Amino acid sequence: MKTLLGNAVHMQPMITPSPGRPVTLVDMDGCFFDWGNALNRILLQLDPNFPIVPLGQQMDCNHLCGPGGDRDVLLQAMNTEGLYRNLESMPGAIEAVLAMEEAGLNVFFCSTPFATHATCASEKLASIEEHLGSRWVNRVILTHDKTLVRGDVLIDDKPGITGNMVPTWQHLVFDQSYNRSLAEAPRLREWKDWEAALYPLLEMAAA
Repeated sequence: MKTLLGNAVHMQPMITPSPGRPVTLVDMDGCFFDWGNALNRILLQLDPNFPIVPLGQQMDCNHLCGPGGDRDVLLQAMNTEGLYRNLESMPGAIEAVLAMEEAGLNVFFCSTPFATHATCASEKLASIEEHLGSRWVNRVILTHDKTLVRGDVLIDDKPGITGNMVPTWQHLVFDQSYNRSLAEAPRLREWKDWEAALYPLLEMAAA
């Protein structure tokens, strides 16, 4: 992983930001990557009888276990080495991000590493490199407070994003079962619909 982290600083060629162009921030887990299914697979490996909450029925974005689930097993799964390294991308996510770049948007990934997972941060970088290429590693922002990151729009599945600052970005909710209580929030239901969902918010930010 030493090589990967070194590339994150010295990599060539880099993606060149477009001055004055809108900044779109893209969350990783549960938004660009299918984190929920990956975690469920590990949970069932650890305990075949673990009470999995099927995707589409989860009512908590923290992905807590269902009734009777052993929280220690859940935490063990969430700290399993390789969890963040072996994620599959959401349908259409790669194509959408590349299309955003092609359209001239400044696109960055903005993600929160799991604090007790020893290799979470390096695995996130490796996953982006694998799916999009090494130059995109320069476009990964890892932070425990997304309100500190400047941007015009944040695409994120988390229903409530708080921190130390008033965000400069508008939240475009990436659709999941646990965030549908935000009925009035701008919503991206599928990555193929990114233009219709994103551009109105970017126009508002530019006004």
